[in-house]
Amino acid sequence: MKRAILATDLSKASDLLFDFLPEYKKMGIEHITLFHVPTISFNYMEYSGYSLQVHVEARMTNLSNRLRAAGFTADYVFREGLASQEIVDYAAMQPKSLIIIASKGHGFAKRNLIGSTTLRVIQQSINPVLMIRTRCAVFGDSGEYACSLESGSLLENGLLLTDFSKNAGAAFKIAEDHLVEHFSKLSLMHVQDKLIAMTHDREAMERFNIMDNELLIQCTVSLRSKTQAKVYCILTEGNVAPEIMREAKQNQVSLIVMGTHGQGYYSDMVLGSTANAIIQLAESNCLLVPMKKKQAS
Repeated sequence: MKRAILATDLSKASDLLFDFLPEYKKMGIEHITLFHVPTISFNYMEYSGYSLQVHVEARMTNLSNRLRAAGFTADYVFREGLASQEIVDYAAMQPKSLIIIASKGHGFAKRNLIGSTTLRVIQQSINPVLMIRTRCAVFGDSGEYACSLESGSLLENGLLLTDFSKNAGAAFKIAEDHLVEHFSKLSLMHVQDKLIAMTHDREAMERFNIMDNELLIQCTVSLRSKTQAKVYCILTEGNVAPEIMREAKQNQVSLIVMGTHGQGYYSDMVLGSTANAIIQLAESNCLLVPMKKKQAS
């Protein structure tokens, strides 16, 4: 977590990622690599005499200087190709790096929920991904748009999700090591799936309740030993994704921390159905921790 790859398309949405520089520093990040995939090939720019390359390099230099002024070491990288794949491939060569990306960029108008590049990065990345939630709106006949952050803080109020799986344990470990001490408030939440509960009798569910409660208490005690902030323990039953989104909205959660891979089929084999619903519909920033290959096997 000392290194981060900040993906930027130089849009208004990706520029908002720089508003959280103090929080990145609290998380322990020391070096940030700015990563940009141009929409027009640099070879074409050079051949045609187009001046965009000069402007892009100037923007990246200015952003790098902004990072250095905030106390980070910084550099920038250009790649040509499909943006999501280039980001994922570059990050894979630095497995201890965190990917930071906005929920929407230039392509936001083509998708009602999160940007297609952001979704593919989350689906395919073997690195943790910090998705910063941005809100963009088109106005006027000219197609101009304005962007803002959904949350003005990243580490104000955290929601750590667990289903007691190995993947959830990896997310818990990252939160415990890098985030917990900086939250002003933190909740640890487990939702017992209502559909699964319907397949068990009352006696079995009572045993599950006891087990889940004991595990949650153990995890909560561990978290409380790492922070002076209030740590809440939430055990509830219902439809998993709606319960999580209700909690996030009612308590104005600024960051949801969760594992990304579930046990579903087809598209859910890449991205768990619960994680998919949350990144698409919740209004909070999300830190997504992927399942390691050895776990997936």
